[in-house]
Amino acid sequence: MLVGAFNARMRKFTQANEKGGSALIILKQHFSAAEYSPPPAPTLTQTYTRDSSVELLCLAPEGYGGLVFKIFKVQQLIDQVEHSSKRQGAHFILRGKDTEKKNLYCCQYDHSRISSYMSPEPKAVSVSPPPSPHLVVEPSSGHVIPGDTLSFHCQAPPDPQKQSPEAFLLLRRVRGNPGSMVAPAQLVSQSHEARFSVKTMGREDGGEYVCLYQLKSSKTGQVNSTASQPVHITVIELPVPTLSLSRHMGGVMECVGSPSYPQGFFYLFRVGVLSPEATHQASLTEHSARFPIPTHYERGAQYQCQYSVALGKSNAYSKMSSPVTIPCITGYHECTPTSTGSTDLALIIGSVSAGVLFLMVVGILCFAVHRHLKNMSERRRQRNQEKFWQHVHSRDHVADLTLQRLDIASEGSGQTLSGRPSFSEPIYDYPMATFKNPTLC
Repeated sequence: MLVGAFNARMRKFTQANEKGGSALIILKQHFSAAEYSPPPAPTLTQTYTRDSSVELLCLAPEGYGGLVFKIFKVQQLIDQVEHSSKRQGAHFILRGKDTEKKNLYCCQYDHSRISSYMSPEPKAVSVSPPPSPHLVVEPSSGHVIPGDTLSFHCQAPPDPQKQSPEAFLLLRRVRGNPGSMVAPAQLVSQSHEARFSVKTMGREDGGEYVCLYQLKSSKTGQVNSTASQPVHITVIELPVPTLSLSRHMGGVMECVGSPSYPQGFFYLFRVGVLSPEATHQASLTEHSARFPIPTHYERGAQYQCQYSVALGKSNAYSKMSSPVTIPCITGYHECTPTSTGSTDLALIIGSVSAGVLFLMVVGILCFAVHRHLKNMSERRRQRNQEKFWQHVHSRDHVADLTLQRLDIASEGSGQTLSGRPSFSEPIYDYPMATFKNPTLC
């Protein structure tokens, strides 16, 4: 009868898939079986049965995991578990009528294949779980700092039937939750122990840790043992210290840590420098340290502090405090106060650059004007000289002077010495150029 009901529901599931066949055809055009293969199916097993509830474990194969685990009642989604990081499995709790044997369940992680269907076992079939294992952790104190790695060792007791566990699980308990897996399940063969390594990231990794193992039963399949005694893990994050300034007697800087961690080491850092400028260890009853202000420091220097405490074999370091700016304290330190405030170096450089550029422009303009005036003066002088010579040449003319022979006559007579009358006779013709209105000598 159970098989008939299952077949009827599967036919309905097939008809529903036929209605959505068009969507599947569209997807098949883009993705072929060769391009994408979904992760393998998980296994869905029943871990325990109580009076009113049944717990199911959806476990991915070794090497696989997911963020979201879903459980289906036939094809109806009834619950899901979301993890912040990939996990190998998730627990689901069924209550009331959901625990009846006639119900069929399957599960899935992310986009993996669907697991095989299973039905809850009735209460009468419940079997006493195997005895609990023994769990130890290193460091044994359980106190770690962020970044440390915890090493868990889970060991099952000897079984009278000589039956070895199939797998070991490590769980972290949270209030209101029976436990969540924090590491992949360790599949073992002919071994009664397993080791887990967990790296702590912050305070959220603290709490109670337990382990259990699984046996294979011919009647009920896999059977989980009862959980081990819990181990308590505390992830210590040191509170951030405070750095304050006191101007009394030249000034000191006081770094105050947490009262829960006395006798710590305190470090004073200058902002931007990796190595500490001063180190001081507090006494057995103190949780603070005082550092004198350096004798020589630049105006506006900033400082921070940090402290560390010993936790077992390692040291825990706090975060840096908020920076404190050291002012000028007249009379104690080499720092000259100024009323105008700090000088802006960028403004000075910009002003000097602008002044140099202005002087260069003025020098170039003066040189250009001087050159232009000099050229104009030279051209004016040449024009005046040309006008002068043109005026001089315009006054020149050519005069033909004919030299005449003069006969000297005897005194008192109008005749010459030869007894002939006197007359002019040209001797030679020679043109002579002279200035206008020449003076005859």
